[in-house]
Amino acid sequence: MTIFAWVNRVALTLLSIMTGVVKLVQMPEEMQIFADAGFSTSATMAFGVVQLVGGLLLVPNATHRIGAVVMVPTFVAATGVLFVNGLVPFGVFSLTFIASAGLAAWKGPPPWTPA
Repeated sequence: MTIFAWVNRVALTLLSIMTGVVKLVQMPEEMQIFADAGFSTSATMAFGVVQLVGGLLLVPNATHRIGAVVMVPTFVAATGVLFVNGLVPFGVFSLTFIASAGLAAWKGPPPWTPA
């Protein structure tokens, strides 16, 4: 697999885990952005659990596509939250996360499958 696919998978895994952890530790800025979009604290934390699990599913070869499929809608929702809050530049940039997860869900064999 190409270096691009490997870098995409590693970056996607780290991003997914980090975004989930940020919600689980209830980072005030993150909680406020989601609250302003109508999410309760419990809903934001549940969302973080889904992101964390999706990120962890990206690690093993056997489940990496499932993890990517889980991450696509979470990134879509998070991007929507950014736009709802008027954070348009961040929302536009986060479209790349959706594309990254979509690519990982769709494209080729796992990047680190043994030969």
